[in-house]
Amino acid sequence: MRSKCSVIPHGQDSLCSILERYLWSSLKTGSGRGRAMDAEKASWCLSEMANGMERSRILSIAADVRALIAEGREITAFTVGDFSPAQFSVPDEIIEETIEAFSQRETNYPPAAGLPEVRTSLAEWMSHRYGVDVGAEGIILGSGARPVLYASFRLFLEPGDGLAYGVPAWNNHYYVHLNDAKKIPIKTSAENRFLPTAEQIFEVIGDIRVLILNSPLNPTGTCFSSTELQAICEVILNENNKRKEADCKPVMLVFDQVYSTMTTPGVEHVHPVQCCPEIADYTVTLDAISKSLTATGLRLGWMAIPAAMAPPVIALIGHMGAWPTRPLQKAVASFYSDHSKVESYVSQLNQGIQCRMEALMAGLDKVQAAGHAVDYVPPQGGIYLSTRFNLFEQLGVSTNEQIRQWLLQVPGIAVVPFQAFGLEDDSGWFRISVGAVSVEDIEFAMQRLLTSLSH
Repeated sequence: MRSKCSVIPHGQDSLCSILERYLWSSLKTGSGRGRAMDAEKASWCLSEMANGMERSRILSIAADVRALIAEGREITAFTVGDFSPAQFSVPDEIIEETIEAFSQRETNYPPAAGLPEVRTSLAEWMSHRYGVDVGAEGIILGSGARPVLYASFRLFLEPGDGLAYGVPAWNNHYYVHLNDAKKIPIKTSAENRFLPTAEQIFEVIGDIRVLILNSPLNPTGTCFSSTELQAICEVILNENNKRKEADCKPVMLVFDQVYSTMTTPGVEHVHPVQCCPEIADYTVTLDAISKSLTATGLRLGWMAIPAAMAPPVIALIGHMGAWPTRPLQKAVASFYSDHSKVESYVSQLNQGIQCRMEALMAGLDKVQAAGHAVDYVPPQGGIYLSTRFNLFEQLGVSTNEQIRQWLLQVPGIAVVPFQAFGLEDDSGWFRISVGAVSVEDIEFAMQRLLTSLSH
């Protein structure tokens, strides 16, 4: 078949025919300038948004760690917020029922919002566990929590609108960029368990269109109390009453609770609606099996939103094609319909996490008792420990990155500095994740740390 370029009269050396010959020659020889495009030309081709895109610092650090492990180095990876299947297993029922759904040829498109049975199952679970009742119509599924997180921002933010978040926190500054929003970081401190306070939010409430809160918080492993959440909700409600009178858009609360089933003994996860029912109309809740069922690679998350606001989210998820596979949805629908089964799995999971946290804190306590400047904020939930390696003077360094490199290269401990979560100060604070390590891994790592610091 002749190409469209060949309609040029015979003998006339057109631009199209020149390009055709050049491209054919490039294919035969493997050459071609297109394969060697430089950064300047790439930048010229890309949008401003794409040119400003940053890679996750956490994933960059994790890639370095994997390279060292591949070289045969003894490294304990406390970095990525993931679960090793060797340490924490997905419920057997999820695997079995997913396979069964595949065997029944459940391989066609699911509805964009999710199968009716899984939406119903998750809605009933949310009502049972958290007192959040949006009905099945208010549950929208995504392939993990990230698509519904992105959709929740797109739902409310216009270019230049304010997106407020505490720092340190996971990846919010990247979503500011993706939405062309105005970033409103609220700097927190160890004294407040690295959680933004109602007083801090009140100071910037006039500029906020969306406030995102995460509890238990990644990276700190700390949780909002009922009193703290109620005070924040009251700030939002008071502001929204003023905006209603002025015919302005309200402040919306995006509440990320993907770690909600993971709490330490004596700590109870609280949802804003439980302590302030009036906030329900202004609240979007994000959740996922990624953490609650240690199923990070299976990719199923959901949004709980007042049903009247659901249609544009469903449309966006449909345009993105960001839905979980049909067999997985069938399995999750079945699993979450039995609340006692979920509670039993969660209880066992928390025991495993607690064993690791206790080993980690015991090891850090020994390091501290030996006179080294190491400390932590007692964990309340999730799989993270806020740890301060205040080793600047002892190591003769001045930055978190230098401390991180020393921990990685000498005792073989891989951690993530709080700079990866938006807290830019060189204060010695790091995230330690226990999702991919055993108790023995932790004990050996802490012994190496003590030995290295004592030499």
